[in-house]
Amino acid sequence: MNWPSGHLLQNGEYTIEKELGTGRFGTTYLAKHKDGTRLVIKTLSESYLNSISSPDKLNKLNNEFIQEAGKLAECKHKHIVKSGRPFLEGDRYCIAMEYIGGVSLAARDEPKVPEAIALQYIKQVGEALIVVHENNLVHRDVQPNNILVRTRHGKSEAVLIDFGLALEFNRDLTAADLAKAKTDYAAEGYTPPELYSRYDGDIGPHTDIYALAATLYDLLTGQPPISATKRKDDGIPLRSPLDLDNSITPNVSQQIMRGLELSPSDRPQSMREWLISLDLIDPSVTPTTSAEPSPDPKPVDWKWIVGTIIALIAALGAAVAGISALIPMLNKPSPSPSPTPTPHSSDNPAQSSATSPESPS
Repeated sequence: MNWPSGHLLQNGEYTIEKELGTGRFGTTYLAKHKDGTRLVIKTLSESYLNSISSPDKLNKLNNEFIQEAGKLAECKHKHIVKSGRPFLEGDRYCIAMEYIGGVSLAARDEPKVPEAIALQYIKQVGEALIVVHENNLVHRDVQPNNILVRTRHGKSEAVLIDFGLALEFNRDLTAADLAKAKTDYAAEGYTPPELYSRYDGDIGPHTDIYALAATLYDLLTGQPPISATKRKDDGIPLRSPLDLDNSITPNVSQQIMRGLELSPSDRPQSMREWLISLDLIDPSVTPTTSAEPSPDPKPVDWKWIVGTIIALIAALGAAVAGISALIPMLNKPSPSPSPTPTPHSSDNPAQSSATSPESPS
């Protein structure tokens, strides 16, 4: 059974507040840490775990969940939801994730988003996915419902959430399982053909490019693209964004259609390549995988700065005064040495030899 409100995890470290949702593969909960911080707990759903009858497959599933969750924890980027290391609660593995207060792009107020704003969101999510792909992961569930928009530092920004961790584990299920999975899982319009069936197993960055292109299609036209299955199986053509709205920039429309090619090999093969084609990143700039945003700059302490400058000026003035006082002393002529008396012939020769510099030694 799913965990009820008030249920304690990890000996009271987390308290379940409510269930946020359950899909075919996973269940998500809103929880509170013992320090009062709100967070999200994600776990494989009980119904999904019960559908796997083979103990070997279940062990493999759990092991891969741990491995991929650990990799996800290493994907640090300001536009990726933060996640911790997986933990075992009873017989279920869980991941604690950052709780983000915001509204999903699927719940936006207006069907169409201005092109400049939509492209900014796509750039942010695309750069986050570059980090994901560099960690040999694929999100597999990019869609407006999994992109939250929050306000930070007075600006709106997109954050990628809800990674489809369990999808990769579905490889060894039966054909019947796969047929059910493709009707239960697939987000209509955003899922590429390779995620509907595993006939070629060709999952990679191009998989997320398709989904992100479909998301941009939705933001600009106000509707998702026609599903890949209808295009592939029924031969229904996909209309370009420009056909639906002639105010869309032609190149943007063209690159969306490139990203929505049915064949993975016909799409851009890297997220960076696709973002460059949209003129969202500079191809001459070496990409960096800086993950965390720089901390907010501290306010300038003008009193300290002014005080320091005054002290430095005073010290400099004292130094100049000291040097000025030394100048007359340095310029004062040295006293002439007293002449050495010339010895008389009646003086003791031994004494003369000892004191006269001209005397031979």
